[in-house]
Amino acid sequence: MVIYLKAGSELRERLQPDVDYYTRRVETQPGKSIREILQDIGIDPRLVAFLYTGGKVEKLDYIPQDGQAITLQPPVSGG
Repeated sequence: MVIYLKAGSELRERLQPDVDYYTRRVETQPGKSIREILQDIGIDPRLVAFLYTGGKVEKLDYIPQDGQAITLQPPVSGG
């Protein structure tokens, strides 16, 4: 199964996009959560607060479908 993960800012650098500037194509096994997929590709899930897909906000326990595009949102920081 293939999904597309998208991210900006510092999270984009860790994602190592390969499709375009923001997007990485990830091959994974069906039934895995985004949290598990992030761990599989070497990204600490604590760097992602939530995700967007299909116009909805989801948690890291979300299980994606084949071909789905998912935008990762890092925690808000600043001062």
